[in-house]
Amino acid sequence: MRCASCVNHVEKNLAGLSGVEKAVVNLAMEEATVEYDDVEVNVEELEKAVVDAGYEPVVKAEGEGDDEDGHDHMHMHGGGEEVKVWEHKLIFGGILGVIVLLLAMIFGGSRASHWWQLLLATPIQFWLGWSFYKGAWNGLKHKRADMDTLVALGTSVAYVYSVVVTLAGGQETYFDTAVMILVLIGLGKMLEARARGSAASAIKGLMDLQPPEAVVVRDGNEVVVSVSDVKDGDVCVVKPGQKVPVDGKVIEGSSTIDQSMVTGESLPAEVEKGSKVYGGTVNQTGAFRFEATATGGKMLLSQVVSLVKQAQTSKAKVQRIADEIAGVFVPVVLIIALVTFVGWGIYDPSAVGWIKAMVAMIAVLIVACPCALGLATPTAIMVGTGIGAGSGILIKDAAALERAGKLTGIVLDKTGTLTEGRPAVTDVVCLLGESCEDDVLRFAAAVEMDSEHPLGKAIVEEAKNRGMVVERAGQFDSLTAAGVKGVVEGQEVIVGRMTTLKEMGVEGVDELMKKRDEVLEAQKTAVGVAVDGKARGVIAFADKIRSGAVEVVKELKELGLTVVMMTGDNQGSAEAVGKRIGIDEVMAEVLPTDKQAKVQELQGQGEKVAMVGDGINDAPALASADIGIAIGGGTDIAMDAGHVVLVGDDLKNLPRAIRLSRATMKRIYYGLGWAFIYNIVLIPIAMAGIMNPMFAAGAMALSSVSVVGNALYLRLSWKG
Repeated sequence: MRCASCVNHVEKNLAGLSGVEKAVVNLAMEEATVEYDDVEVNVEELEKAVVDAGYEPVVKAEGEGDDEDGHDHMHMHGGGEEVKVWEHKLIFGGILGVIVLLLAMIFGGSRASHWWQLLLATPIQFWLGWSFYKGAWNGLKHKRADMDTLVALGTSVAYVYSVVVTLAGGQETYFDTAVMILVLIGLGKMLEARARGSAASAIKGLMDLQPPEAVVVRDGNEVVVSVSDVKDGDVCVVKPGQKVPVDGKVIEGSSTIDQSMVTGESLPAEVEKGSKVYGGTVNQTGAFRFEATATGGKMLLSQVVSLVKQAQTSKAKVQRIADEIAGVFVPVVLIIALVTFVGWGIYDPSAVGWIKAMVAMIAVLIVACPCALGLATPTAIMVGTGIGAGSGILIKDAAALERAGKLTGIVLDKTGTLTEGRPAVTDVVCLLGESCEDDVLRFAAAVEMDSEHPLGKAIVEEAKNRGMVVERAGQFDSLTAAGVKGVVEGQEVIVGRMTTLKEMGVEGVDELMKKRDEVLEAQKTAVGVAVDGKARGVIAFADKIRSGAVEVVKELKELGLTVVMMTGDNQGSAEAVGKRIGIDEVMAEVLPTDKQAKVQELQGQGEKVAMVGDGINDAPALASADIGIAIGGGTDIAMDAGHVVLVGDDLKNLPRAIRLSRATMKRIYYGLGWAFIYNIVLIPIAMAGIMNPMFAAGAMALSSVSVVGNALYLRLSWKG
């Protein structure tokens, strides 16, 4: 395929089949994605529709192009070989073309020069130009016109006229025009193919992350097998410097792993027994064994690649408009070219006048460029989604990317998004003074070591963080829904609610409750600690703020977004958390079933809203928002919940995703703007008869290359 009108024609042919629900053709990838009912239509019929449109389809092999969602992908020619083909043709055509141009410039209208030009121009016309003739003939057979039609018609007019003049012994020929048009357009096509390959390199890089082989334990021995032979439940061995072959859970050993290629997190992850590991990541220091839990298409890496492909084959609204325009572009240009020829001929009916009319018509045919219209959006999307995938930002489709660039507000679910969703110790207060705070924490940790309660775990974690050596309490007893008690250093220690301590006859509980009330002014949860029947201290807790949350909220505000926190907590607790993070607008006491309505309420106020949540409990709200952004880690991510998925736990990817969407849309608008302005300005100039067809060819080639280059600039300028 060569231009947006080709895209339009193939899409219509595919979509016209009974049973086809959706057909999307991507010019930059030369790929069609088709959703269909296999009861009503089969792959052979889809292939025939593409053939009827004038193209040769290649259905990708199973596992190469089939997505988990049941899409089929067809590839219409192209790839890395396209660059090589154009390189070989251009070496030959370029040398002969320069000779023809020099003959025309130095020897002008001599008969010998004409015959030499004819001899050298003919192989260029029919070898270098063969692909254009073939495309034009296919289009003619299927009653359509595209870029090939314009190039074949324009160069043929110049070539045939020159042959007639040569045979008749005339003075002025245009062999140099015909051959240089083909050479320049061919050069443009080669550069365009290279640029398209560069734009698609991100997804290729992701696919190359998985190693070809894995070391697995079979019958007690370590054996090397193809990664495709690894099954769920296999025990795999990974040594320092090796890549993790598939997803799994560590069962032996420990190490640090570079997961940046998959999750976008720059710091290496510490893994030990029970930790998750992901295929394609690089082991750094230690050796470990893990049990494979996800292979093939179930791997996180495979899901990432699948989502990126899905995004790159989708279309933004602005692209669909461009494709509709491109669908009628070539027929309109043919009419304009004919009007130009007839108009100049009538204006000056002399022989010279008709020659000028012919030259102007050729310029119109050649300078018109539907390619730029078709390439502006998909190349930018390829680059943008590729950058995102490498940073742990998965944008599911082009429409989501377009909407993300227009956001005005963002709703952040508190638990699991802004906070870690687990309590952490914030204060330890001792009734005997600050000097005994560590004793309060140490006694409480000793009793809580056998507790499964989240507050108990938080106490033990805080003691470890402070470097305390804690011995497990004796005579441990769990007081159902009230607290725990045990013996530490020969003393009975009780940790629990104030009412529990009072009921158990602990002295000084009233003073302890005063301390608790002081703590609760900050809307925190608290427990009391008693030693040998006397109140000793208070330990307070709060939901731990996620690392980087404060900075992220500040960045979102700097991007001009209204930031709202949504939570089921009471108003006081919600406002306290919002204040710590820097969020002024808080929606409190919101039940999970009401989150969707709250998002719709904001939309009713004219806001373009993003909803950020864990992608599972927040699914209805994520789906209702203009953009649903799911945050999670690994294969537990609810991939279907949001329009954008942030892999891993790095909240800093949230403002990055917004900036990336805006930057990508800016490149799309620049590209389309250039494509439209180019055609609007240069076609009238060509009609006016003041444009040399060779200049027109150079401008046309430059147009396509510049549009792709505009998209690639996003990669060069992106700073994260």
